[in-house]
Amino acid sequence: MSPPSIFCPKKLKNLEKSGEGHANDSSPISRLPDEIILLILNRLIDLKTLCFCYLVSKRFSSIVLQVDAISFASPVLNPKISDKNTIPSRSFLRMISSLYGESFLSAYRFLIKFKGVKSLCIELLAPGHRAVDSRLFKWKVKFMKKIESFIFLWPNSLCDKDGLCVNGNGDEEESLQLIGDLFQKKRVLSFQCLQDIMALHVMLLYLVNDLPMLEDVSISDLERRGRLSLSGKNLSGVKEWVHSASETVLNRINVPTILRNCYIPVLKLPVSGYEMKGIYFCIMEMKDIEGGNEFLMSSENGGSEDKEESAYTEAIMEILKKHKGMMLTRNLWWNLNEDAGQHARLQFRILEP
Repeated sequence: MSPPSIFCPKKLKNLEKSGEGHANDSSPISRLPDEIILLILNRLIDLKTLCFCYLVSKRFSSIVLQVDAISFASPVLNPKISDKNTIPSRSFLRMISSLYGESFLSAYRFLIKFKGVKSLCIELLAPGHRAVDSRLFKWKVKFMKKIESFIFLWPNSLCDKDGLCVNGNGDEEESLQLIGDLFQKKRVLSFQCLQDIMALHVMLLYLVNDLPMLEDVSISDLERRGRLSLSGKNLSGVKEWVHSASETVLNRINVPTILRNCYIPVLKLPVSGYEMKGIYFCIMEMKDIEGGNEFLMSSENGGSEDKEESAYTEAIMEILKKHKGMMLTRNLWWNLNEDAGQHARLQFRILEP
């Protein structure tokens, strides 16, 4: 059994009490000026390490909170939510606790003490994905104060230019029945994925609101399936909006109302040389917002990409350029039952055109 997390609420509180005023003033590091200690701490970045430093003494705690860059990676810890057709309640802190566990909630409360942090990177394993062992699906999202467009791509296999499978089984033959079953399975997962992203989006808005000095922020999937990130003028625009918005507005649920999806047996990617087979592809968009593909190549919303991620971006662009006519367009109808206990129940239905 792994040891309890430093961010366990009771443990963190006890350590905080025991650490007050107990730094060894005769130690070499204690004789360093605050500015030098801050330079050292700014190189640590990891939130858990910074937490240990924070507990050293009152002096260290005040210096630690001045760091300007933080990185934090955490899996799902003791999630209480079991119904995959639910979304978090409107209480933000209850949302964090139910989706990511009390330990993550404690870490979040510690994180927002860093009022001067400028760069923040959080990696999480989304609760709706933890039971899915495939690393082949990826998503991209266009957003500002609400999610405007969501793109989901899941191939059965990804092979390089030499025909070697990077992921999946490229030689697997599919029957029509298998294709239909997989199509349905992947479509359902795309909705689960979108609901996870809604929760991450709310978290990002609260971080922007609580950490006024942020210059870039990113919340990504531990499995590198996708990320939400803001910087530059996009971050400035969201900051201006969240600082003027009420808590009710911050927690308002905005869901896409248009679904476009298709199945593509084989897709060759001329730039990267990769080949994808058995692709399920979908776009969900808000009806009142015009779509656009520019965000796919934007560093502010996409961040840096490795070779495999670039192949997925290329695949999305190829599909939108050459296979858009294959996509079926449907309206989405969402039902939100807010009387379903701790969590509001969000159900979707695909309407015929």
